[in-house]
Amino acid sequence: MIPSQALATLHRPGRIMHRILLALVALTLLIPVSVMAAGAPAHFGTRLSGQISSDGPRAVAWNLTLRHDWTQVETTIAKNDPSLSSATLRALLDYAPRHEQGAMQQALRQRLQKDPLAGLAVLSPVAHSPYSGRIICGGGEARWKHQVGPGVMATHDIVYALQRESCLKALRLHS
Repeated sequence: MIPSQALATLHRPGRIMHRILLALVALTLLIPVSVMAAGAPAHFGTRLSGQISSDGPRAVAWNLTLRHDWTQVETTIAKNDPSLSSATLRALLDYAPRHEQGAMQQALRQRLQKDPLAGLAVLSPVAHSPYSGRIICGGGEARWKHQVGPGVMATHDIVYALQRESCLKALRLHS
C-alpha cells in the first residue's frame, strides 16, 4: 500500500463518523420541534368533529390509533370541549381500542364531575358498553362517587334518563 492511500483510508472513518455525528445532531434538533407540534394542537375538537363527519368514526379511530393521538381525545373529553357533540363522541368511543378504554373511562369520570349533564350525554345507554353508566359511575373512587352523586341526581333531562338511572344505581351499589 502506498503511504498516501493508507493515509486516505485512515481519514475515511473520520469522515463517516463526522457525517454520523452531524446526522445525530440534526435529528436531536428536529425531534423536540415535532414533539411540541404533536402536543395539543389548537382546535383539536373541531378538527376531530369534521373528520368524524367526513370519514366516519371507525376510520378516525383507526387513524388516532396509528398516530397515538388518543391522549388528545382523552383531554378533549375531560375538558368538555363543546365542539364535539355527545353523539359524535359516543360514536368515536365505540371504536376506541381496548388498551385506551381505561383512559377514556377516566376522562368520562372527569367530565361527569365537571358537568353532570354533559357527562351523562356521552355515556352509552347500552348496559354492556364499556362506557355505560354502570361502568363509569361504578368504577370511580369512593370520594369521587360522593362528589358526583348530587350533581347526577340533580339532572332531570329525559333524553339521558337511562344513563342517569344506571349511573345512580351504580353509585348506590358500589359506594
